Amino acid sequence: MTIDVTNTAEAELDRRLLNPRRMTCRAQVPTLAVSVFALLILATTAQAAVTRIDHNDKNIVYSGNWYSNDNAGHIGGTAALTNTRGSRLTLEFTGTGITWLGVMDAWSGYATVYVDGKMTLLYTYSATARYQTPMFSASGLANGPHTLTIEVMHERGPGTDGSWVWIDAFDIENGGPLPPNSIPAPSGRVEENNPALVYYGRWYPNSNPGLSGAAATLATDTGARVDITFNGTGISWLAYRDEWSGVARVYLDGQTKAEVDNYLTPSRSQVAYSINGLPSGTHTLSIEVTGTHNQSSKGSWVWLDAFDVTQ
Repeated sequence: MTIDVTNTAEAELDRRLLNPRRMTCRAQVPTLAVSVFALLILATTAQAAVTRIDHNDKNIVYSGNWYSNDNAGHIGGTAALTNTRGSRLTLEFTGTGITWLGVMDAWSGYATVYVDGKMTLLYTYSATARYQTPMFSASGLANGPHTLTIEVMHERGPGTDGSWVWIDAFDIENGGPLPPNSIPAPSGRVEENNPALVYYGRWYPNSNPGLSGAAATLATDTGARVDITFNGTGISWLAYRDEWSGVARVYLDGQTKAEVDNYLTPSRSQVAYSINGLPSGTHTLSIEVTGTHNQSSKGSWVWLDAFDVTQ
């Protein structure tokens, strides 16, 4: 099996990063409309306590290329944005709902949003700039831990001049943020897009029917990492291995366990690392890209296809 890897993730820095636009708002709202809106706000507040966290909250994990933008229209005066394919953020939280606040404008594109693994495709374009806008909302969740993931697709829709995605803040209903790796993965097969996985650095998606779940993710930058927290006695990492694969470092519960050379010819998807006989309980496995490869390999790519967790 041969899988084509096309790197389309180079960021298109545009003038907005160097010259943030100014926003002027002029609105005349009838007194009656304001009163009705105020009543709606009071009713919503009575139903749910809302905790707002800014885009730079320490519990939000960003991977890929993200840029900062200063503008008085943002909550707190700054926001994060990217158009790099495969860039993502992960936020674990407890509560009954969450709302992503961002910017919609004529340079915005598509994003994929996951809540506990359930996917929603979102088009963030607007002909006129809209700041502090609710981009996505999930409510009525079971009161407990959840994971929100936003992945940037670097794809444009009709009418847009770009593919940017903006992160301004999040509103969490009846709860708050959790530290990364707070939610363990289930036992059995865990695919690369499972909400229990936390990515650091730039990882790129790849789709192919020969992969587990027909999809995988891969990285080549030194220090790029993925963490999986699980309850069990063992875990296996499945990887696609080929003539462009490099060396990964594997950690378990913070301790170095192995360096895995993923170079293989002919190429195929197989178990790259496995460990069993662990004390029953919670553990964290980390896979880190070293950016190195052996003399035969043509690259330093490290693939994550899936994990198998043993109880």
